[in-house]
Amino acid sequence: MQKKPYKIMTLIVLAIYSILIFSFLSLKIGNWFVEKSDNEIVVNSEKEEGESFSDYAKRVTNLVPFRTIKGYITRLKNKDILPIYAFQFFVLNLMAAFPYGLLLPVAFKKLRHFWGTVGCVFVIAAMKEIFKLFITVGRCDIDAVILNVVGGMFGFMIFMLIYKNPSIKEEITD
Repeated sequence: MQKKPYKIMTLIVLAIYSILIFSFLSLKIGNWFVEKSDNEIVVNSEKEEGESFSDYAKRVTNLVPFRTIKGYITRLKNKDILPIYAFQFFVLNLMAAFPYGLLLPVAFKKLRHFWGTVGCVFVIAAMKEIFKLFITVGRCDIDAVILNVVGGMFGFMIFMLIYKNPSIKEEITD
């Protein structure tokens, strides 16, 4: 069976997007404002010279769901951080996985159901966070994974709205 040109293009776009996301993360650009505890913002989340990986991982890993999200909201209410930092955290994490939610079901027939796409987006988001931890940049944060998955869900909803169009459905159905 010959693959349709749109599938090949979709796979190419997904591959390029993934490469760009992981490449951008490895550039180690700037400091990230993140919550470490209930009353402290860690400005530098890069590994410090002489710091063991274990100590670094403890300092920059958040496995408590909604702790960082709550921290940003609290700090915004208290005017402890500029809104741009919260915007970056929320919007960029939502947008980061949106293309996966939109394009994975186009590229792979088995992902044309909600939970298949959400599961795949979760795995990609978790891999991205673990990648950041091991290249010692940014933060390994479950809240980023949660926001990525929500962004992927939005992408999937857009896919479903488009897929309901009979002419488009016919074009992408194998």
